[in-house]
Formats: sequence, C-alpha cells, structure tokens
Amino acid sequence: METERLRETLAIIDRTVLVRRITLGSFCILAIAVLLSSGISPLNPLFAVPFLWLILTVPFEHLVHRQRTLRAVQNVHAAFFVVEVLFVGYLVHRLGGVEWIGVMFYLFTVMYANFFLPRAAGYLVTGLAAGSFATVAFLEYFGLIPHFRVFSHQGPPYRDLPYVIATVLVGGVGVYGVLAFTVRAFADLFERKNRELERRRKALERLSLKLLHAREEERRRIARRIHDEMGQALAAARWALAAGRTEEADGLLAGLGEALRQLAHELRPPLLDELGLRAALDKLLDDFAASTGIAVERALPEGRFPSEVEIAVFRVVQEALENVRRHARASRATVEIARRGGRLMGRIEDDGVGFDRRRISEGLGLPGMREWISLVGGKFSISSAPGHGTVVEFEIPLRCDPSSTADHER
Repeated sequence: METERLRETLAIIDRTVLVRRITLGSFCILAIAVLLSSGISPLNPLFAVPFLWLILTVPFEHLVHRQRTLRAVQNVHAAFFVVEVLFVGYLVHRLGGVEWIGVMFYLFTVMYANFFLPRAAGYLVTGLAAGSFATVAFLEYFGLIPHFRVFSHQGPPYRDLPYVIATVLVGGVGVYGVLAFTVRAFADLFERKNRELERRRKALERLSLKLLHAREEERRRIARRIHDEMGQALAAARWALAAGRTEEADGLLAGLGEALRQLAHELRPPLLDELGLRAALDKLLDDFAASTGIAVERALPEGRFPSEVEIAVFRVVQEALENVRRHARASRATVEIARRGGRLMGRIEDDGVGFDRRRISEGLGLPGMREWISLVGGKFSISSAPGHGTVVEFEIPLRCDPSSTADHER
C-alpha cells in the first residue's frame, strides 16, 4: 500500500511540476511583454525571479524522484514550498511591497502546499506565506529595509499607462489565467483519481464475486466427499446391520467417524492456527502419503506468514494433492514453497498422466485454486499435457514482515 501511494504521489507531482513550469513560463512571457511595453528595466526582479523560480523546478523534480518513502517525498516538497515562500517574499519586496499585487504571488504556493502536504504542514506553509508578506510590509513601514517602487507615477496610477498595462497583464491576465489553468489541472487530477477509485471498486466487486465462486467450489468439493465416501459407507453400514453383520457395521461406522474427523481437519486444520503453514502442510503431506502410497518430496518455508496467505497456500496445496489422489495416477509428487525476497513462491508437481488443458479448462478445482491466490494478490498458473504430469505454480507478494505473528492473533 505504501509503495502504491508513493507511486501515485510521484505521478501527481510530475503532473503539477509540468503545471508549474507552464504557469511560470507564462509569467516569464508576460514579464517580457511588460518589459517591451512599459520601459521597465530588464534587471527588475519582476523578470529575473520567475526565471529563477522556473529553473528551481529542475533540482526539485530530481530530488523528489530520489526519495523512497512517502514521508521523504513530503519533506522534500515542504522544503521546496519554503524556498518558494522566500522567492515570493523577495519578489514582493522588490515589486513595491504592499503597493502593488504582490500578495497574489503566494497564491499558488499555498494552493499546492495544501493539496500535497499533510494538513499541519499545509497550514504551516500557509502561515509562512502570510508571515512573509506581513514581514515585508512592516519592515518597509518601519524603515528597516528599503522600499522599492516599480513605477514612477506621473499623476494617478490609473492614468499611468505602464502601471495599467503591467497590472492588467500580470494581475489580470496572468494571475487569473494561471489560476484557472491550475484549478483545471487539479480538477483533472481529481477526475483521474475518481476514475481510478471507480476502477478499484469494480475490481473489488469482481474479487468478491470470485470469492463467492471459490466458496461454492469448496462446497462442491465437500459435497462430493460426503456423497462419494461417507454416504456410501453409511449405506453399507446400514445394509450390514440389516443383515445382522454387526461386526462389519461397527468397522464401517468406525471408518466413517475417521473420515468425518479427516474432513473436519481438512476444513480447518488446527495446526494452521497454532503452529503455522509449515506444520499444517507437513501433516497434510504425511496424511496424503500414508493414504495414497504416493511418495511426496517437500521443501517448506520456516516462520509465519499473514493468516490470509497461509490459508490460501494451504488450500491450493490441498486441492492440488486432491487432484493427484483422484486423477493423476502418479507415483511421486513434489511440493516446494520458498520465501524469496518479498514474495512467497510455490510449486506442486506430479509425474502422473496429466491432462489436456484445452479439454479441461475449468475442472479439477482450478477456479478455486486460482481465486485463492487472486484473493491475496498473487499469480497462479498450471501446466500439463497428457502423459507428462502436472505442475501448479503460484507467486504471492508478502506485504508485511513474514516473521511477524501479529496477523495471526485474531
């Protein structure tokens, strides 16, 4: 989840870096237009600062993509906002302080900060922006820093053509145009996010449906066991009693009781909760070898895993072995499960008769196995051919420390 959020945040930042560059580039173009139309010196910060601000986005983007956690990305972003506040504060100071439209220049920094950063950090950047403007205003008021005038008015400002042109281009066209572009960019981001949420909602619905299918497949398997094994044993015991063969009936009922205990164990093996995946699989494989005479080679992992992963792996191995018992006519089977990095890899193989996938695409409990692995975010595959055995493989991501047992204490 953390990795996914980091990837989404970086994608949004890349989008907004592009927006920043477009907006700052627009300001640079407007600045050149003001320069050409008003006779203001090209050394004025009105022109220099937007260019420097635009250049600043290059190291910022580089630093952001070097971070490996969401918190680190937010810290770099917060540092960038602080630098922006300093840039804007200097720009406001050189552009007439409270005389002109400098207070508007903090707008985009405040918007981005409250969009990207946690609430407290967003409020902090907002406070820094307000404090920066107030500091410039009062330092000029008390004469502690010099006051710079951008325009030398010959009469009322509204009759000064350079002032009117600069105000309309920078304040009207510039600020409002860039504001509209930025808000539209945010709206597009929210729309994309909503589409992604809708996609995930539909995926969750599909996954829920798959879970129902997996449960139905499990019910069919249990019903098959009860009908084929226990129902026949019960009928035979009844016939034996009717014929007066009590000793034979006792044997059949004892076998039926053992079959019921075995079924209960398969439905929810106590060892899976108490000792974990390895112990439960060891017992399952031992019972399978004893009841079928099929030799089972094994390589099983140590430690505990998230409970949903342990259940899914156990069910897949259980169903794969049931297929070997009923259909494979195998003499040997291999179960290999290993933890490799952040993933759990599994392989169940037999040397049986195999089958044609084109003719049995959804039989042999394949939907149930596939959905168990899908429910824990894994990948499932099965390969087989007539006369060449069957191989079931799966790969499951481990989203937490595999040695932790916290996920099992429920």
